[in-house]
Amino acid sequence: MTVYKSIQLVATSDKNWADAVRVAYDEAKKSLRGIRNIQIIESDVKVKEDVDKLIYRVRVQVNFQLER
Repeated sequence: MTVYKSIQLVATSDKNWADAVRVAYDEAKKSLRGIRNIQIIESDVKVKEDVDKLIYRVRVQVNFQLER
């Protein structure tokens, strides 16, 4: 029998949403093994008008297999 656990992470990027997902994955793999998939739960863009910049933000669910 296989058991999975899920955690939620929020990551940002000044490039695009795909890069924000990559940031979340890169951080998750530093401490998790057995990552099976990443699901985007929510995405939005934060606007910083004073510096004319967009910050892409994603909330993701990371699913990984528990080790025995």
